[in-house]
Amino acid sequence: MGKVILAINAGSSSVKVSVFTYTPHDPSPHQLAEIQVAGLTAPPATLKYNRGSHRIKDQPLSSDVNSQQSAYEHILHHLTSDPDLPALQHPDDIDFACHRVVHGGDYDKPVRIDKDTYHHLEALSALAPLHNAGALTIVKAVHDTCPRTTNVAFFDNAFHATLPAPARTYPIDPAIATKNHLRKYGFHGLSYAFITKAVAAHLGQPVAATSLIALHLGSGASACAIRNGASVDTS
Repeated sequence: MGKVILAINAGSSSVKVSVFTYTPHDPSPHQLAEIQVAGLTAPPATLKYNRGSHRIKDQPLSSDVNSQQSAYEHILHHLTSDPDLPALQHPDDIDFACHRVVHGGDYDKPVRIDKDTYHHLEALSALAPLHNAGALTIVKAVHDTCPRTTNVAFFDNAFHATLPAPARTYPIDPAIATKNHLRKYGFHGLSYAFITKAVAAHLGQPVAATSLIALHLGSGASACAIRNGASVDTS
């Protein structure tokens, strides 16, 4: 029996979800569908849905889809109502929900979200107010609708845990910086990790042998210097 994974990206004005499945005999995830609710801050929100050759593009939604939580609830209803998505016919079919979390503080790898982890991430929301709060809203919604599902947080800043001291240190009083955990954490790390792996695969070489300058250009933008697969500086 295959395991079902939701990869969830809660942005400031959208919620994007990809559905994957994998089996113990073939652990590489296989994408089944992707769905997005966008325009939460500029109603009406719209729906995009891709599953094989079946596509819905920019379908206007009712006015009650106006938050990350209501967007996720609409997405879940849409997925579980699709008769051609047999792997996901009920919320209990979801084994893992993997959440993009922009700021994880000192977390440098994915973590399972339990009560303690949730409250710790909640305390960090002020560091990424447009994204962390939305992600945690979805975590709670998943827990409420699918209590058997394992929630896992993947952090954008984790990729930048390798920043050397000169790159991560701000030019302020070191005592104040240490006391208040003030340093460069970095953003868009999940994007940079993907880019690095993709470039390495294209060049036919290990990630650890791949060096490049990468740009993430979107509503937010940054640059990253990557040496031998590791972040060494970022804007």
